[in-house]
Amino acid sequence: MGIGGRTAKELEQELRDKKINIDYAQDMLRSKSFTTLKNPEQIELIRLKVRDLGFKSGATTDEIYRKAEELGLELCPAEVGPNLRLQYVDQPLGEWFYIAMKQISDRDGNPYWFKLECSGDGLWLRGGWARPHARWWNPAVEFVFRLRK
Repeated sequence: MGIGGRTAKELEQELRDKKINIDYAQDMLRSKSFTTLKNPEQIELIRLKVRDLGFKSGATTDEIYRKAEELGLELCPAEVGPNLRLQYVDQPLGEWFYIAMKQISDRDGNPYWFKLECSGDGLWLRGGWARPHARWWNPAVEFVFRLRK
């Protein structure tokens, strides 16, 4: 998939132009922690369930990230969230998944990452609470990782 070459403001405007719903993701896009690459770049992504990483009873965010790194996967640049949302317009109704990325804190200091969802009211780019240390993620939850270069 392609990333880079657009500012956060341009990405947000394109999401709005395409009638993609945005909730807490707007705060993330406007955060100083959200950056984009100046030049376009192609990256390869993989979508895996928590159970695909070997966690049959669920896992914490930290455990998921450690295991992904052991398997040769990387966290996605944050801009993967809005870029993938703009490109994945035929997402099936009811499907949702998270972008494995360095979390962006909200104004209260809570860690968030992007969530792509398709619900009855359309396509969404959401901000999902990451809960780094809680055994929160059940085996069926899906994450998108970047394949190591």
